Formats: sequence, C-alpha cells, structure tokens
Amino acid sequence: MTAVGSRLLILGAGGHARAVADLAVECGFTVAGFSDRAGGTLRPDVVGDDGEALGLLRAGRADAAIVGIGNSALARRAELFDLLKSSGVATPQLVHPRASISRSCRIGDGSVVLAGGVLGAGVEVGDNVVIYSQVVAEHDCRIGAHAYLSPGVILSGAVIVESGAFLGAGAIVLPALTVGKGATVAAGAVVTAHVPAGLTVIGMPARARGPAA
Repeated sequence: MTAVGSRLLILGAGGHARAVADLAVECGFTVAGFSDRAGGTLRPDVVGDDGEALGLLRAGRADAAIVGIGNSALARRAELFDLLKSSGVATPQLVHPRASISRSCRIGDGSVVLAGGVLGAGVEVGDNVVIYSQVVAEHDCRIGAHAYLSPGVILSGAVIVESGAFLGAGAIVLPALTVGKGATVAAGAVVTAHVPAGLTVIGMPARARGPAA
C-alpha cells in the first residue's frame, strides 16, 4: 500500500487530471507532476510525455502514479493503467474525505471517488474506475475495471456496470440491470432494460441511438 504523503505522478494534463490532483492533495498525497501524451505543453508542472514519466518513477522521483485522463480517451486510460501495473508501479485508490463509503465496499487500485460520491453496502469497484462527484451506487452494485461514471449518475441496487462502460452526467440505471462492456449511456438517460456491450443508449427510457440524420 502506498503511504499517505507519497509523491504521486498523474498521467494526463487536462481538466480531469487537475481534478485528480486536487483529490490527491485532499487524500494527503503530494503531486509530483503531470505527464502529457505529446509532451508538448509548456506548463512547468508537466514532466514530459508518458514514457518520460515512467522514467521518473524508475528513478525514484515519484513513489506512485495514477491515470488522470478523462472520458475523451477511455481506451487510452485502460492502456496506461495496464502499463503502470505491468511496470510494477504502485497505483493507489483516491477517495475524497467527503465521499460516503460503506465498510463493506471494495475499491480497486487506481480508482478515484470524488466529493459527494456514495457507495453502498457490498458495492464492488474494479481497477482504474472514475466515480465523479455526487455519484450514488446503492447496495450490491458491481462496477468493472476502467468504467467511467460522470457527475450525478445513480445506480440503483444490484446494478452491474461492465468494464470500460461510460455513463454520462445524471444517467440513472434501475435495479438489477447490466450496462455491458464498453457501452455508453448518454447524459440524462434512464436505463430500464439491460444495455448490450458496445451499445450507445439515449433518452428516457433509454433506447439505442439511431443513425445520424
């Protein structure tokens, strides 16, 4: 386990990375810097591209790392996390002090829970999951690795969100339903039936998105 006070490197340098940095400080970590995929930014806190970031970790200039890429590059999030794990880099979970987490909840490596998140009894959260502010996941929900839950998402009891799924802001999933691997639930959608893997659903009730006009 990575000790509080450790130097944490954040892979990514956009808005989500800044949110993760703020969360890391709230959790007692020191932010050692950011990486940028292209390494082209002039910000002084960006240490270089992702490869250079791994070099800093190997050189002992940071103690741990976390993926700070947002919903615009979900596949890249998973790729970077797998690279960190295969390189033996510590990937701590970050849970905001003002999140409400059941004692029986389990949260995987590299996952983040922002302020106001509520995880109920028996909830299981996989690795590298993003749970944004005001997300509610009630009892016995299972959230797979690399899933991304935007602000205000509500998962009623016993919902399964499979790996790599994306739920937009304010989406609601009714009890005991499954959102399949890599599926997308649009902002504000209300899911009343299982969502197959890879499908995008929109609306209230949620339906498969039709072809563009």
